[in-house]
Amino acid sequence: MSHKQTISNLISDLSKILSADQILDSDTDRYLYDTDATSLFKQKAALIVIANSTEDVSRIVKLINNYPKLNFLARGAGTGLSGGAIGDENTVIISTAGMNKLIASDFDNRMALIETGLVNSALSELVKSSGLHFSPDPSSQDSCTIGGNIAENAGGIHCYKHGVSSDQILGLELVMPDGEIVYFGEINEQACKAFDLNQKAEKIYQARRSQIDFSRLFTGSEGTLGIATKALVQLQKIPESFLTMQIAFGSAIEAAQLVSAVIREGFKPTALEMIDEGALEAVCKSFDLGIPTESKAVLLLELDGDNDEILLEAKAIRELIEREFKPLLFKESQDPEERKFLWKVRKGTVAAFGKIAPYWYLYDAVVPRSKIPEATERIEEIAAKYDLKLASVLHAADGNLHPNFLYDPDKDPEVIDRIHKASHEIMKLCIELGGVLSGEHGIGVEKRDYMPFLFSDEDMETMLKLRKVFDPKMISNPGKIFPVRICKYC
Repeated sequence: MSHKQTISNLISDLSKILSADQILDSDTDRYLYDTDATSLFKQKAALIVIANSTEDVSRIVKLINNYPKLNFLARGAGTGLSGGAIGDENTVIISTAGMNKLIASDFDNRMALIETGLVNSALSELVKSSGLHFSPDPSSQDSCTIGGNIAENAGGIHCYKHGVSSDQILGLELVMPDGEIVYFGEINEQACKAFDLNQKAEKIYQARRSQIDFSRLFTGSEGTLGIATKALVQLQKIPESFLTMQIAFGSAIEAAQLVSAVIREGFKPTALEMIDEGALEAVCKSFDLGIPTESKAVLLLELDGDNDEILLEAKAIRELIEREFKPLLFKESQDPEERKFLWKVRKGTVAAFGKIAPYWYLYDAVVPRSKIPEATERIEEIAAKYDLKLASVLHAADGNLHPNFLYDPDKDPEVIDRIHKASHEIMKLCIELGGVLSGEHGIGVEKRDYMPFLFSDEDMETMLKLRKVFDPKMISNPGKIFPVRICKYC
């Protein structure tokens, strides 16, 4: 059977269980789903299918299993940055973005049961009146889905104190690669009672519940073990108070040294973000932020919690800065509007990159916090070596580096090749300094060839054996994470 006939037959089968508007097969549809937020990695999938329920996902996956040459992947908002949610001509993309309900809340126990297509910030908005919020806050939180957060184990600006996605996931409803619906973690009879779900739902949850909690294993697996359709998530109390500091320096090295000093002294900021010279150039062209023109880096430090405690901690941090550093600018505020203004230098950065170039490539790597000054200096040298415009932002508290390269391929046709070469060197540098391949954006297709920098062939074969326990046919988001030479089946 030809590939074209295979897809035609699958469409015919799908049309028996789905409405026509749930099946997208035009060239335009495939074009709209051919990349994620990177734009450097592009592939056209065979078909896009819109799922409206867990049962839809299960039926779709079961049908795909009838076609040996086809595979599938789940996609939420497509805001990923490692090519993890794109598929080739043998891939059916299953969109879960329409599965976006807050099913039930249990504020006494600080839990919510949601569909995974729910947008990150929408959940916090829905539970705000209870004094709670969902703490992971990636930069794309106004558009990314919680399913995507689970796939990549997303963190965000405030993850140093409050944790990443895996710290907030209590249980998952999953469609396995064979189409079976199962439950990991605390989505059990207790949760059903807490949410006042009906007896039938309670029995279903109990009958399909795994005796082992694999929810943490699944979180961060990039969709290679199946599709999360519902999640029981932990909510956290909105802090009583906050204090935000904005500190400008004449060099990125000095800003990085303050990061190390803050952590060394045992302070626990909820956020510690660094913005380098290139990023400052972009954001200051877009907004009047009052940053001194000679500034080469800005550090944003935020404390939250009990008001008396954070005032004492802020005083101690000020004393540290006065004793060991000479910033060009120091501001602090507890006013909500002033806080927004101080944060604009960070949160407005990516949108401002267009002032410098039409395209940007955001890299994601991690080094030990003590190595941030050295990593910052050497990444600047790598960018200069390849004649690349560097604009970096850092989740500095946990050593998560985000060097961005701003580029225009129309003016510089060779630039993408240089970006890949520079990225290769940056990755080797981070591993050399004791870091890891990714902080929150995943491996996807972007970094799969870098896996041998950190793992032996035996390590990766063991990971694949574990994956095959859940996905024996290797049809759930194949071609991601592992180098092709290692991933013989995907």
